Amino acid sequence: MAARYTGDIFDFSGMTDDELYDAVVQHLQEHPELDAGWIEVRVDAGHVTLSGRVGADSEISVAEQVVTEIMGIQEFTNELMVDELHRGQAPEAADDSVMLDMETDSQMGDANDNQSDTASHLVEDVAGQMYGTHSVQEAVEEGASYTPPDRPMGEGYGSRESH
Repeated sequence: MAARYTGDIFDFSGMTDDELYDAVVQHLQEHPELDAGWIEVRVDAGHVTLSGRVGADSEISVAEQVVTEIMGIQEFTNELMVDELHRGQAPEAADDSVMLDMETDSQMGDANDNQSDTASHLVEDVAGQMYGTHSVQEAVEEGASYTPPDRPMGEGYGSRESH
C-alpha cells in the first residue's frame, strides 16, 4: 500500500504518526555507528520521542544529529541513556572490522586535511611551564619561569671562541 504523503521529504506535517515513525527508524538504521535495535522510537501527534539505551555519548549525539540535522525535526524528546554494559562490539574478523570502519567513515564525510593550524599559538608548553628555562632572556621575553643553572657557567658558554 502506497503512502498518501506526496511532497517534500523534509515536510513532515502531512505524515501520519506511523509514516513519521517509519522515516525516523529508517534514518537511524542507516548509521552503522548506532545500534538502532536498542533505540525505541515513539511518535505521538507528530512529536518524536527517542528512548532506550546506547553504549556511549557519541551514539546519543549521532541520534540527535539524525533527527535534527538530517531529518529537520527541531522539537523532539530525547530520553536515551548511556549504559556502560551495552557497548557496541567490533567484528572479530579484521576484514569485517575494516569494512565497518570504512562504512562509518564514509558517512561522516571526508576530513579536510588542507586546514592550517590557526591555533598553534594556543598549544601549551607543559615542560616549559613545569621546569622553566635556564635562559634569563627567554624567561623575560616569553614570561616563562626562570630556573637558574645547576652548575656554574663560564662566560662565553656555547661560543666557539677560545678564551
